[in-house]
Amino acid sequence: MMRELTLATLAATVERNATVIVDFWAPWCTTCLRFSPIFTDVAQQFDDVVFATVNTDEEQELAGIMGVRSLPTLVGFRNGKHVFAKSGLTTRRQLGEIIDEIRTLTPEQE
Repeated sequence: MMRELTLATLAATVERNATVIVDFWAPWCTTCLRFSPIFTDVAQQFDDVVFATVNTDEEQELAGIMGVRSLPTLVGFRNGKHVFAKSGLTTRRQLGEIIDEIRTLTPEQE
């Protein structure tokens, strides 16, 4: 499932879904534009994960709160907790491995 997140929708999204992966991007970021189809393709492989995007030009406050300093940045949440962050281009394989790791975290590891 793919959706756009804002500061107003972030908390409810991460609290209501077991696993959420967020792509922080900007329209001027060429690496972000290269990563976008990868993110979309991988999203189709995981029905139990919410994939979300945040346009940092429009959501500067949210990007600041999440500590986003470079783009693209992936942020992962598990059971409402922030458990992962990575900046830079990510391959399909790497993204799949990241998601698998996040999905299998136990409450003690979160």
